[in-house]
Amino acid sequence: MNLFSVIKYDGKPNDFVWKYPIEDLHLGSQLIVRPGQTAFFCRSGKIYDEFTEGTYTIKSYNIPLLNKLINIPFGNESPFQAEVWFVNTLSVLDLKWGTPKPILLKDPEFNIIVPVRAFGKYGITISNARLFFTLLIGTIKSFSAHDIYSYFSGLIVTHVSDSISSKIMLEKVSVLEIPAYLKDLSDFVYSHLNQSFEEFGIKLINFFIMSVNIPEEDSSVLALKEATEKRMHIDTVGRDVYSFDRSMDVMD
Repeated sequence: MNLFSVIKYDGKPNDFVWKYPIEDLHLGSQLIVRPGQTAFFCRSGKIYDEFTEGTYTIKSYNIPLLNKLINIPFGNESPFQAEVWFVNTLSVLDLKWGTPKPILLKDPEFNIIVPVRAFGKYGITISNARLFFTLLIGTIKSFSAHDIYSYFSGLIVTHVSDSISSKIMLEKVSVLEIPAYLKDLSDFVYSHLNQSFEEFGIKLINFFIMSVNIPEEDSSVLALKEATEKRMHIDTVGRDVYSFDRSMDVMD
């Protein structure tokens, strides 16, 4: 009976984290870590030894921290208990995000609150495999791109809402004009959101707001359009002429 085995990644392509299913390991087994991967030997939820790209024959000397804990006798062929986790550090660039519920934006000029929905794409890579694994992985056996969005969706929506609100207030951009500023807004959100992702060992490669949907028939949008048209009329004819026209309307 061959006690040795080949320990390698066998998860799905979009999994950032995958656990090797066997925990009874033997010295002499071969560990294969492909490019863009990091492998961790763990026990009781704690990382002990780390391997980057390469092919290794597992010996007591190349798992020194784990060996110190379990004290494997030299030349021993009996199995030892350990978990092997793989973390993929390759980039994923086509992840989608969206606001499940409308976000409320206040128009900076008329203080009218408008509900809008936003959608877009973003790309990430695992920049610090140890930090990412330590903070986000519990007892699950895999962690996919979908899991990352599920975990961070609230953070993304919060940053999108706060960043767009800050941007339009600072630059006095009307809510109705937001679709014309998607590139600037995307860059603004990216700069703030990336800091939060880095705290979990994730690098945000890009972030795009692809569309902002404004409900045309919503009462708040109609009120904002009316207020905007009124302001444009005042700017065109002048406030004195506008006041005179309004007085004539009242007299009528």
